[in-house]
Amino acid sequence: MLTTYKTLQDKLQEVPWDPSEKGVWIKLIDPTAEEILQLSAAAQIPEYFFRFAIDEDDCPRIIVGQNCILAIIHVPLSRGEDRYETSPLSIILTPHTTITISNDLVQILPEHSDGSRFLFDTAKRTHFFFQILYHADTVFLKYIRKIRRRTDEIELSLRKSTTNEEVFQLLDLEKGLTYFTAALRGNVIVAETILRMRSNPQMRHLLQMHEEDEDVLESVIIENKRALELVRTYSEILSSMMDAFSSVINNNLNHIMKFLASATILVSIPTMISSFWSMTLPVPGNDTAIGFWLVLLLALTTSCCAGLYLRKKGIF
Repeated sequence: MLTTYKTLQDKLQEVPWDPSEKGVWIKLIDPTAEEILQLSAAAQIPEYFFRFAIDEDDCPRIIVGQNCILAIIHVPLSRGEDRYETSPLSIILTPHTTITISNDLVQILPEHSDGSRFLFDTAKRTHFFFQILYHADTVFLKYIRKIRRRTDEIELSLRKSTTNEEVFQLLDLEKGLTYFTAALRGNVIVAETILRMRSNPQMRHLLQMHEEDEDVLESVIIENKRALELVRTYSEILSSMMDAFSSVINNNLNHIMKFLASATILVSIPTMISSFWSMTLPVPGNDTAIGFWLVLLLALTTSCCAGLYLRKKGIF
């Protein structure tokens, strides 16, 4: 799906696609072969750029062409309540156009740009490019905060749990943080590569950087490293929690088994006493009217004494 946007009156607005239009942002989601051929010819972009761009297994990198630059980063993606993954987002920068390509529906810019700290101007290609990189980092931080809150919720339910459901939820969160770690490491390399490219005179026609652009790029690198440190920290916390709560679940099961064993002992005492008086041999109180009540009283008294003893020992 191809969608074109342009900044008009300080607002990002959708416009019809025109190959001759300059200063626009072309957004491609799961592009078809026809859209790739059409855009490659119109923007004079090598076709192999698009093959790299739509490769789901490609790692973050920078590819420089004669008339364009391809930057591949990974952005976070939520697949469910506790399932997080990353998806590649490719950004092609030409002298007149910014093109983003993704196989999944990912959040490239804030849904409501009014509350953003940046004004998104598609005509300022380099600045707009860095804003996309910066927003990817903010999405990472948003999902990291969600994982932290979700971890706290699971922790409360795990304290009394005897099943593996919460452990599997923590495992899904830990897997998502592992994806985040790999993605952020690659994104840091991409940002630092762009920072080194600014001093290359051959790149100035594609990557025109002003002082405000450098500030945004430095913010990108800082946020990247900040998100990476948070992901590493929470990964270690989750690993420790899974080990600790595996022991908690075993302890909870042991308490249940201990309770059931104690209950079995208390129930078996009346059964044993009543079995003695149900034998066919002569037993004390067999011919008396109160024999049944004496046996019942003896059984209850013995069970109560055994229960108090087990309670005193902390077993029941």
